[in-house]
Amino acid sequence: MVLNLYPWLLPDYEKIRQTFLNGRGHHALLLRSESGIGTEQLAKATANLLLCQHINAAQKACGQCHSCQLFRAGSHPDFYLLAPIENKDIGVDQVREISEKVSQHAQQGGNKVVYLQGAERLTENAANALLKTLEEPRPQTYFLLQSDISAALPATIYSRCQPWVIHCPSTQKAAQWLMEECTASAQDIAIALRINYGRVLSARDCLQGEMLQKRLILFTQFWRFYQRKDPLELLPHFDKEIIFQQLDWLISFLSDALKARLNISQHWLNTDFSKAVNQFAERQSAASLLRAYRIMQNIRSDLATINGVNQELILLDGLSKLLINKETA
Repeated sequence: MVLNLYPWLLPDYEKIRQTFLNGRGHHALLLRSESGIGTEQLAKATANLLLCQHINAAQKACGQCHSCQLFRAGSHPDFYLLAPIENKDIGVDQVREISEKVSQHAQQGGNKVVYLQGAERLTENAANALLKTLEEPRPQTYFLLQSDISAALPATIYSRCQPWVIHCPSTQKAAQWLMEECTASAQDIAIALRINYGRVLSARDCLQGEMLQKRLILFTQFWRFYQRKDPLELLPHFDKEIIFQQLDWLISFLSDALKARLNISQHWLNTDFSKAVNQFAERQSAASLLRAYRIMQNIRSDLATINGVNQELILLDGLSKLLINKETA
């Protein structure tokens, strides 16, 4: 019985399962993938397999033993989650606390599993502390590290793990799954997959959260902002809950506009807004569009990295720079 696995993750799960059945299972697995495809489910299914006390005849987690029941209830004493707290990096104290716990005997008498979610968020000191544990693995102790495929990890950590690259499902398989999960049209599903770079769960959330409509409103208001030159008019249309997604939409819009200005017709993201993109591009030079693209990237970067600063101030400053750039084009 495989724990809540999305169909596109089953092949990777089977490969991982076989490595343990064949005696080649590593004490530290590194699962690298794009976000938004459910890799955390793969990590938990693997943890369930390692913690099960009675592997069934099919050599899979039985789902019935006390250990499986504890795990599925979220209360297994030998399963440890190590993850960023309140969007902060994973600190050395968190790693030391987990290392201390796994140095003790398993309470259920079997394996111990540490699931490190967001391994790229380890601080330097935390990574060094983890390295010591990985270099001298305890018996019956396993580490499942999950990281964004685009993020860099310390080479020392990477070299102590068995890497697994988890890919997005094909567009066809993703679209088929979304057709079964959502009530959206085939056209909207295609758009959601495209603007989410094939990340199927992100596309599902996009469709279920009416993000396509919110994207339309934002693009419309962004166009008006450029015409009316009033940042305060655009500011209320940013939603704190999805602000990074909104900024990604605008960055992609400016990227497409730059491509249009340079007569590049390939690899557009917002093909459903091609007319608006072309009209926007016609009014500015390529140099101005490139500067606007970089300004928008800087807004996103500042919001992601600067703590304790009012979001509206960063947005207002960035939008004002966009207008200055437009006037000097």
